[in-house]
Amino acid sequence: MLRRISVIVATAAMLALSALPAFATTHSSTHKLHFPSQHGVQAWGTYKKFNRSVKLYVCVKDTGSSFAVGAVALASNSTNTHVVNFGAVAIGPGQTVCRGPFTLHYAGHLRTYTFTAGTNGQIHKSRIKKIY
Repeated sequence: MLRRISVIVATAAMLALSALPAFATTHSSTHKLHFPSQHGVQAWGTYKKFNRSVKLYVCVKDTGSSFAVGAVALASNSTNTHVVNFGAVAIGPGQTVCRGPFTLHYAGHLRTYTFTAGTNGQIHKSRIKKIY
């Protein structure tokens, strides 16, 4: 009888331990990625945050007469000592470009900005918008 009870307890313990990773996983949902407004640029996208990474999808449209426009997402670690970026650039008026999905391996902070580039070489960058 004691042997049966110990087998049942051991089986229950093994079952509970094998199910632990299923409980430890994080369920993440997709969120809209917001970009700061800038004349001549329309930008949008999505992101999905995980424990140590963020998956991004970025789109940009040139709504003005710039040579090129871009939308950039910056992901960094929690101390902002390591920063990586991902973005899309549309060259020519009326052009739309989408890129992704792409995974950046830092998830401490996420920020976005847009820019326009003229044919004379001038670049106008928007302010940086903090997402999280």
